Amino acid sequence: MSIEPLHLHFARPGLRHRIDLFFAEKGQGFNPMPMVRSRLVSILRLDAMSDAELASLGLTRDDILPFVFEDCFGDLAASKQRPTA
Repeated sequence: MSIEPLHLHFARPGLRHRIDLFFAEKGQGFNPMPMVRSRLVSILRLDAMSDAELASLGLTRDDILPFVFEDCFGDLAASKQRPTA
């Protein structure tokens, strides 16, 4: 059985870099790609919104990744209450 490699192309330049930086700041020791893949639809949907649309949800562009992964990292649990993605 052959598995084709997954090639991701992000619509907004810099998103891949922001994802890599987000996980690099959390430390080494795990491969985040399975987590990213499972939440990629939410990341892309939020990233495609305008800044005004994000603001209406109580988010900024910098809040997208912490919001999508807030259940994974204990330090994010104390962050402000946000809407469900």
